[in-house]
Amino acid sequence: MRRWIACGVIGSYLFALAFGLFSHAVGYKSTSHVGMYFLIWDMYCGWCGYEIRHHVIAEGESGQFYELTPPPWGEFVPFGSAERHHYDGSASFTDQITAHVLAHTEHEPIMDVLLIEEAWSKKYNLPDALYLSRYEEPKVKRSYYHTRLQLTPEGLLRDRQLDWTGLLANRAVVDNPRLQKNLLEQPFLMSNSFAAPSSATRGKQTAAAKSPE
Repeated sequence: MRRWIACGVIGSYLFALAFGLFSHAVGYKSTSHVGMYFLIWDMYCGWCGYEIRHHVIAEGESGQFYELTPPPWGEFVPFGSAERHHYDGSASFTDQITAHVLAHTEHEPIMDVLLIEEAWSKKYNLPDALYLSRYEEPKVKRSYYHTRLQLTPEGLLRDRQLDWTGLLANRAVVDNPRLQKNLLEQPFLMSNSFAAPSSATRGKQTAAAKSPE
């Protein structure tokens, strides 16, 4: 009986390891449940060397730009000093945020909505004394701005780009001659989460967004 129990425990352990490896490798339900954290191998889960902030900007009919976040009535700050919309790293709720703010504010006709992603190195978050003791260069914060999404005033998608870290990873591949050669000569596997939308795909998205319901 003990032997069967031992074999069952070992088998369950190996199955959990194999499923975790498979889930992490292909992205199958790797974030579907908090328990998956104990199965997938991700030592620094969600950590990034860049601090990210999202700015939702609306362009009016006159060419005037309006900042939609934070909204005029303020926003919930769950932790630290960052508003809640900054925690939407995948930009999954930008359309809902846009539609909600525009529906509850007075403004001229809106023509376009942009999600601008601001990124800077987290080393600039260090206190001045700690920064100067660690780095020889002066503490001059440098932010990088990147257009992440383009939406209609109703929140329909017109264009989507990679996030800042995904864009850097994509450029690292594109700017590497050896990897370029491998892409042309050898078959490869690519995840859709790291693939920038093609011009044809963006055209279909734009046409779908402009078509009347």
